[in-house]
Amino acid sequence: MTCHPLDILLVEDEVIIRMDLAFSLSDMGHRVVEAGNVAEALEVFENAERMDVLITDIDMPGPLKGLALAAEVRRRSEHCRIIVMSGRPVPDVGALPVGGVFVEKPLEVDDLARAMA
Repeated sequence: MTCHPLDILLVEDEVIIRMDLAFSLSDMGHRVVEAGNVAEALEVFENAERMDVLITDIDMPGPLKGLALAAEVRRRSEHCRIIVMSGRPVPDVGALPVGGVFVEKPLEVDDLARAMA
């Protein structure tokens, strides 16, 4: 669905889900960097030369959650696409950063591909 490879930061604390999504996105030709929590994701984002897409779960371990990460990434980058995912109820529209997209779990990699398009 996307024409060119994207640099994606995938943030998911469930290792199996993260590995499965990372493999599927890589198989589509994208470059994926994985993080298991918000602190790790912020460090990756800070040190990355570029990041086209952030895909983050909402419910994460630690004091900061996925929505806080999404807001911080939006503050640091206007161009980075932000996709927030969760198996919980849909967050309020105002909870997502400007331009952010919500995808409900369980999801297929095609759901993410559509959200990135």
